[in-house]
Amino acid sequence: MIVDPIAHRRLDRELQVLVEEAIQISDKLKIRKLLVICESLSLWKAILPLYATHQFIIVVASKRLAESITVETFFCDFSGVSRNDRLNYVIRSAIETGKIKKGERILCLYSRAGSKLIDTIRIVRIEEMYGPISPRDLKNIGKKVSVDLLFAVVNLAVEIGQEGREGTPVGTIFVVGDADRVLELSKPMIFNPFRGYAEDERNIFDPKVQESIKELALLDGAFVIREDGVVLAAGMYLHGPAEKIAPLKGLGARHAAAAAISQSTNAIAITVSESTGTVRIFSGGRPLKTIRSYRFPAKRVKA
Repeated sequence: MIVDPIAHRRLDRELQVLVEEAIQISDKLKIRKLLVICESLSLWKAILPLYATHQFIIVVASKRLAESITVETFFCDFSGVSRNDRLNYVIRSAIETGKIKKGERILCLYSRAGSKLIDTIRIVRIEEMYGPISPRDLKNIGKKVSVDLLFAVVNLAVEIGQEGREGTPVGTIFVVGDADRVLELSKPMIFNPFRGYAEDERNIFDPKVQESIKELALLDGAFVIREDGVVLAAGMYLHGPAEKIAPLKGLGARHAAAAAISQSTNAIAITVSESTGTVRIFSGGRPLKTIRSYRFPAKRVKA
């Protein structure tokens, strides 16, 4: 592979300018910590002259890269996480390990577009970014459902609860795991929009699939997701037996259906409340976790 020295110098200069601008922003706004998702040695070399005078958290997913960096790094294996979710994933991991704390503001440098260099500078207030759920919280919920899958679905549910769709509040259900049994205890309310697509085109870890789910969440019914993240169906009516389900005070039919299907199968059910945006995680017929959503106020449009 032939490296163009002029192009290489230009990239080095761009990196240097971006890092220097980030330092100036942090100084002006009195932000103490700079979190850098570092995917290349070039990025580390651009940071090195400024490292001693500022508080950097250097995040790496490669042990080989970590060995090439001469200071302490924060190892976080984000290699399997989509770029859209990567910053969120890294921040949650950093909070779990005490690198950053709730209440802090941090300045983040990372790549959103796919380059191993940086193209994005973002200020994050941890009160907003850090929701009340993390991979660690999900470890004991679904023994037959991976933590990574639950984390992805729960975060998608939280986004739906917070954002709705086009200014409209949205409520829905996700049923994850034990898919064959779940399908036996459900029936379609609409033509299945996921039918006929290849499995790699309907995996919930794909950001495009997540965007499609946000659109389809406007429809009634539940999403059924297999243990490997493949979305099997949407718009499903759940009819798990509910005789043994204790009444859920203040909650409606959506939550009762989620409780019943989680009791009748080994699946985990995740609900999004249309009225409040609150996310609840059901297992064994009971709500195990409740995530209070902060829903952004609707914008008023002047006539």
